[in-house]
Amino acid sequence: MTSEKRAFRVNFVDILLTLVIAAIVAVGAYMIGSAFGIDVSAEKEELTVEYTLQFRGLMPEFDGKVQVGEDVIDAQKRLNIGTVQSVWTEPFEKDVYNEETGEMVLATHPDYFTLNVRISSPGYITDEMYYVNGIKMAVGAGVSVHLKNFCATGYVTDMRIK
Repeated sequence: MTSEKRAFRVNFVDILLTLVIAAIVAVGAYMIGSAFGIDVSAEKEELTVEYTLQFRGLMPEFDGKVQVGEDVIDAQKRLNIGTVQSVWTEPFEKDVYNEETGEMVLATHPDYFTLNVRISSPGYITDEMYYVNGIKMAVGAGVSVHLKNFCATGYVTDMRIK
C-alpha cells in the first residue's frame, strides 16, 4: 500500500467561479437595497433636513398626542427619521360634491382635524433626492410613523434644508 499525499491546489477556474459568485451577491445586495429606498451611494453632503408631515381626517381624541421633542420612527423600516420640532392643527377640509350646483366645493368637517408635524433630522441630498437616515423623502410621499402616543400614515407636505 502506498500512501499518496494530495497537495491542495487552486486552479484558475475555482478563482473565476468564486469571483463570479461574489459579484452576483454584491449586485443582488445593491438591487435589494435600492428597491427598499435605502441609499447606498458614497457621494453625499450631510445636511439638516426639516420636513412637515400632514395627517388628515383625525378624530378629536388624537389631539395633543404628539409632543415637541419626541423621536419619530419610520413604521416600515424601524429607523429614526427625526425629532418633532413643532405641532399645529387645522380644520379638516375636503372636496365634496354639491348636488344643487353640480360643482365640487371645499367643505370643513366639524368633527375632524388635520395635524401638521414639523420634523428635523440629519440627512443628505444626492442627485436631487433627499434622504433621512438612508430613507428617501420627497414632497407628496406617504410616510407611516410611530411616536410615543401616536401611530399613523401621513404625507410630506414641505421639505427644506436648514
